[in-house]
Amino acid sequence: MKKLVLLAALVACGPKSGFRLTSMNDNDRGELQAALSHRQLPEQAAPTNSARTPRAFVVEAGSPKTIVAFDLAAGQVLWKADADVQSKVSVGGDFIVEREGTALVARDQQKGGVRWKVGLGGELVGAAADRERAYATWHEGGKYYMAAFDGSNGSQLWKTDAEGQLGAPSAQGGIVLEPYLAQWLSLIDGKTGAHLARIRGLDQQISIVRTTSQVAYFGSKAGILRLDSRAANGTRASSTYGEVHVPAQLDKATFGPDAYDPMQHTYTAADRARVLWSSEPSEGPLKFTNDGFAVHYFRYVFGFDTKGNLTWAYSNPRVELVASDHTGKSIVAVSATGDVIALDPKTGAVMSKKAIGTSAQVLGATFDADGWAPAGAEQPVETVAALVQIARDRDARFDRVKELAVQAMAKLPGGEVTKELLAILADNRAPQKLKDTVVDLLVERKDPASLPVLTEQLSIHDDFLAKTETFALGPVARAIAGLGGAKLPREQIAAALVALQSHLDAPSTQPSDLVFVIDAMAAICGGQERAALGSHLLLYHCDDDVGSDAAWTKAIVTALDVHGGPAEHELLRQVAQDPRTKAALSSLIKDALAND
Repeated sequence: MKKLVLLAALVACGPKSGFRLTSMNDNDRGELQAALSHRQLPEQAAPTNSARTPRAFVVEAGSPKTIVAFDLAAGQVLWKADADVQSKVSVGGDFIVEREGTALVARDQQKGGVRWKVGLGGELVGAAADRERAYATWHEGGKYYMAAFDGSNGSQLWKTDAEGQLGAPSAQGGIVLEPYLAQWLSLIDGKTGAHLARIRGLDQQISIVRTTSQVAYFGSKAGILRLDSRAANGTRASSTYGEVHVPAQLDKATFGPDAYDPMQHTYTAADRARVLWSSEPSEGPLKFTNDGFAVHYFRYVFGFDTKGNLTWAYSNPRVELVASDHTGKSIVAVSATGDVIALDPKTGAVMSKKAIGTSAQVLGATFDADGWAPAGAEQPVETVAALVQIARDRDARFDRVKELAVQAMAKLPGGEVTKELLAILADNRAPQKLKDTVVDLLVERKDPASLPVLTEQLSIHDDFLAKTETFALGPVARAIAGLGGAKLPREQIAAALVALQSHLDAPSTQPSDLVFVIDAMAAICGGQERAALGSHLLLYHCDDDVGSDAAWTKAIVTALDVHGGPAEHELLRQVAQDPRTKAALSSLIKDALAND
């Protein structure tokens, strides 16, 4: 009888809490291995739901809001249900769970009807689910609590409290992963609430947890660790740890929601800036699948290799992507207008695009689609077109992203890319800083295929009757000069020389642009430019404006001295002796000839 009373008392009190500063063995490899082996994981990546069907649970704006269950494979809506959704949706076996008002609510996953409600009272930190149970962490009366509920009827299975702050839980295969005080990650038996193991981060905070059907990750914005036995070391160097080189223009992107920020466990703009990845088993550093990762950044998705080089880009038309996930075989996302897209994570090709059919704004979505990729032919990859769309976007919020786009464009070969970069310079509404970046990129690009495009741009002159104006002469000439030393077709060089000389001889060309024209001619024309430059020197050697310009003086003398022959040197001597020659020009010529 005494044993029965003691057992009843233990059940009523729930499991002994591991959320104490000294109550657990931290970083015990044996305990961690045993806890990980306790998980019930599928042999292959698969959705959590009992039907193993890839699904998305989309939340639409309204009063009340609406949950839309969408079958990703079939491309059709399963059901819609009005609900006062106050959190993200978590997916269980045959149910979903989310907060409505002050209650944790479970809905039937097949029809959307309410299955059970449980009042929590305090502020929900976060919720999670696995095939059989739902889990919730909340803050009430200055204390943090965590509890498990039966997915079928909502009965409370266990409850525990904590000495300090708990983060949002994650669940995988019957194990709950609970961050604690940004330093620990507890592994808890979902059925009993027993603490099985605890990892203490020794050189990194633990504020992000992500689970797939087979793999779990934890870490912070700085980097992510794969949850395996090596994680018992508690250090990055000894664990399966990975970092990604995210460009500064995408610095808002993180590996996942901050477990300690309740707002990030509702659907917010934070979901629109995510690093997306999957990984392969490894005995060393984290091995990213296909040696790459992606970044969802509002309207855009960018693919990178592990060194941070951009490999592809996708620009969603008109509206932002409000939620995204990496299934291991595809990147799936939903737009604010209800378009569900799937991208090839290796190439960025659009694998499918379906509409859920909504007139309301989509606030966010939860995907249950691990291992899924749509069947059918992919659309052609159009990375250049996507980068152009990003660079020409009118939204001032993304000016830094536009810089990333033009930088990526400039690394791609071909005259078409050069033409697009020049179009940005011609755009009166493009930010000046972006234009300055484009100018530098055109100069640094050094792509021989660009010469015909640059030459064509030089065909435009100031013409009152034709209503045309010389455009970007300096940048174009600088870009041509950057091709010096490259192997260029003779006919293209000849055409470029004619175009450059037309601006060299034009009275409207400013001295600052003349400098770049002279440099370009000397850089690529291989001596064919000497006669034109000699005539130019004779025309302007005593001009009050051009002949007195220090930069022009240096450019013309260098071109004829360094790139010229005996005839050009003789011409320089004659100009230097001419009493009409500007003093600074004459002095520079004499110094140059004296050093020959």
